[in-house]
Amino acid sequence: MEEMKDRIRIPGVTYQGDDRKLKERIFKFKAGSFRIAVFTLVGLFMGFYSDTYVRDTFFPTKLITAVPYKIMEAIYQSVLPVQNPIPPDMRGWTWNMIFPYSYVANLLAEPLTTVLIGGALYGSLGYFTGDKRVFTLQRFLKFAGCWCMVILLVIGAAFGFNAGAEAANEKFGKIEDFFFYREDGSGFSGKYGIPELTEEDFYQGFAPGDVVRDRNGELPLGIYFDGGMRYGLYRIHYEKQYVVTEQGKVYHISEEFVRYVKDEIESNSRNR
Repeated sequence: MEEMKDRIRIPGVTYQGDDRKLKERIFKFKAGSFRIAVFTLVGLFMGFYSDTYVRDTFFPTKLITAVPYKIMEAIYQSVLPVQNPIPPDMRGWTWNMIFPYSYVANLLAEPLTTVLIGGALYGSLGYFTGDKRVFTLQRFLKFAGCWCMVILLVIGAAFGFNAGAEAANEKFGKIEDFFFYREDGSGFSGKYGIPELTEEDFYQGFAPGDVVRDRNGELPLGIYFDGGMRYGLYRIHYEKQYVVTEQGKVYHISEEFVRYVKDEIESNSRNR
């Protein structure tokens, strides 16, 4: 054993570095990381309230506040435009929302995407104000890449939820409420306009039908499903008692349902 120790000679190395520079970099890294975290939290907060820019009358703060929301709008309306199935002159309830079918998808788009964009923007600002020797471009690219990945996952999930809701609308489901449209484009909620109307009235005698459609006599019919988390837009003909899905499938509806709705529409038309 002693002979082996004698054979192994470990060279002594003297540390030539400057402890003060090393300590300075560690201090700047900790301080910079804390600053980035604070900037990111502020950005998340600003993103959540970004939609309030429309009520701000002071232009500098209005501009700063609007940036995350405007980027979110550009993504969902220009880069990856969402198709709204309702004509502009016939939009009732919640149709100021981005996604036409899914409430969950709208939450992912606004406020979540806006919040994440705000965090990414302000976090990047905190990164650029740090010491360039510590917070290098390579580190920033990793930082930005992580944010982009998270935002893209949320965007993909939003479109996925909306597509899933659109497909589910063809199968109908548990009805929460109806939204009826008149010929002039105005509308009213079944829950408040026709409180005696029930889900059973709609599904009574509900079955696929083979009828010649009269498109001139059809009106839009909005239906909220699953506690209002999903929305479908259909076409309904009260005289011929049928409803048409967005993909063109035709179903017969009950006379009881039609009677309730026609009475309400005619009563409102006389009183207007």
